[in-house]
Amino acid sequence: MITLDLLKKIAEKHSTPCYIYDAEKIRENCRKITKAFTKYYPKTEIHYAVKANNNPAVLKIIQQEGLSADCSSPFELLAADRSGFEKSKIMYTGNYENSEDFAFATEYADTINLDDITSFVRLLNFQKPDIVSFRINPGIGRGGFEGVVTGGVDAKFGIPYEKALEAYQSGYNAGIRRFGIHMMTGSNNLEPLFFAEITDKLMHIAGSIFNKLRIVPEYVDIGGGFGIPYSDEEPEIDIEKTAELVSARFKEGCIRYNFGIPVLKLEPGRYITGNSGILLTKVTGLKKSYRNYAGVDAGMNSLLRPALYGAVHRAEAPFNTGKAEKINLCGRICENSDIFSRDVMLPELNEGDLLVFKDCGAYGYTMSSNYNGRPRPAEIVVDKESITFVRKKETAQEMLEKHFKVQNVME
Repeated sequence: MITLDLLKKIAEKHSTPCYIYDAEKIRENCRKITKAFTKYYPKTEIHYAVKANNNPAVLKIIQQEGLSADCSSPFELLAADRSGFEKSKIMYTGNYENSEDFAFATEYADTINLDDITSFVRLLNFQKPDIVSFRINPGIGRGGFEGVVTGGVDAKFGIPYEKALEAYQSGYNAGIRRFGIHMMTGSNNLEPLFFAEITDKLMHIAGSIFNKLRIVPEYVDIGGGFGIPYSDEEPEIDIEKTAELVSARFKEGCIRYNFGIPVLKLEPGRYITGNSGILLTKVTGLKKSYRNYAGVDAGMNSLLRPALYGAVHRAEAPFNTGKAEKINLCGRICENSDIFSRDVMLPELNEGDLLVFKDCGAYGYTMSSNYNGRPRPAEIVVDKESITFVRKKETAQEMLEKHFKVQNVME
């Protein structure tokens, strides 16, 4: 639990900005989604999307909870392996992969979801896989923001469903006899019916493919996209209802297309870690201009989502009281898009006050950078009010040494 006393202690000892994750919340989220889906369909495998938060302590917690891993880069494969995930519990889902990607994927992952027929051709040049799974673009998609929609005619991901049979035929012609199928249409969705609908869509596509080839899939992967509320107006996703609806549609499809009892795979990322984390930052300056601004020591290099998508993270001034006033919260990066919140109501702020941005446990640190020469923030994991992991904030000197540490080569 992240208490006010702990926030003070962390700010004093470890400086700001700082990501803080609640281990208890991560465990709770793992158990909640696992219990819901295995209740309605026991052969469910939950692969945590490592790209959401690859902190070593966070990955270890998730591994200890029995979840599998979904990786999208060689680094994530190595991180999953180092965190204790066995190869049989690691899946690789990339796009526009090169030979290095495939070298790591075949060594560390048990299954690979391929983004295109050309991906399969490149993989065959490297190794003939035991099982082939293609990512299907169903022509539809939805997400909390336009930038996180990963299905539909404008998405760069997956094989158009009209070409899906051709893809699997190419695998069959190459001698493959074990198959899976994958789809991911968007991120941060909160409606249970949406997940039921995409399951229906994928099962229809899978049926039209596998029945013609007279084969059955070993697994059907409906992807992730299970959301969390980022505002007070948004409801929490009813994960129990989601599991019930998805499992019902999935079992109906298995009966309709004679699939037997394949594995149902999910890839939650945000749902597991999103609401477990906060970004602790400090007010560095106040400006009265055409609008009122409070500058903080975090920036779009620390938390990119607001600048990238227009995403909103609720802000709190936990130690301030008094009458609320409208203010804009911004970072120190030399971009006018470096705005966290516009016209947010907060108690009167002063330089040095601590601020908290909520729901930063997913796509926060993993999207951070050194833009403008600013250091990445610290990361801390709290377990029952005790600090169990610390990654210190980078320093300018460390960045400088790394920047100028080059190897002289003769070409």
